[in-house]
Amino acid sequence: MDGSTKTSPAEAFPAALARLREALAHVANGDVAPIKAFYSHADDATSMYGWGGYEKGWDDISRRWDWAGQQFKGGTVSHENVTTVIGTELAYTTDIETFDVTLPGTDQPTQWTNRVTHVFRFEDGGWHLLHRHANRLEGQYEPAQRLAGGTKATA
Repeated sequence: MDGSTKTSPAEAFPAALARLREALAHVANGDVAPIKAFYSHADDATSMYGWGGYEKGWDDISRRWDWAGQQFKGGTVSHENVTTVIGTELAYTTDIETFDVTLPGTDQPTQWTNRVTHVFRFEDGGWHLLHRHANRLEGQYEPAQRLAGGTKATA
């Protein structure tokens, strides 16, 4: 034995989660470089952000992060973890995420809360973000009340 130890994916995950949260703190201040460095650059990487639409593949995700960075002019983001599941190749977290940021054209901070799912993949010897899905946290409601206005739901 040479005395070296290899960190398992499960042992490496807390540092990866801390890296994600630090990267999102940078996003709240308009700096998307850390989140882009942490995100998987694979063709099967995806994102579904709280402002609608979705992206698949690194090129589209990268452009969307660039756009997102332009939406934030300073602030904070906090996380309340709901669930963390760690496997050997995939892991995910569900969080309640609250942004308190200044947006372009505003003088006062704006606050909103998202429910967020992050999927991670262990690739190239470390964890990378494979998918982010965020949308506004709303109170529960009966589907018929929401859809009764004639709006068609789309898949």
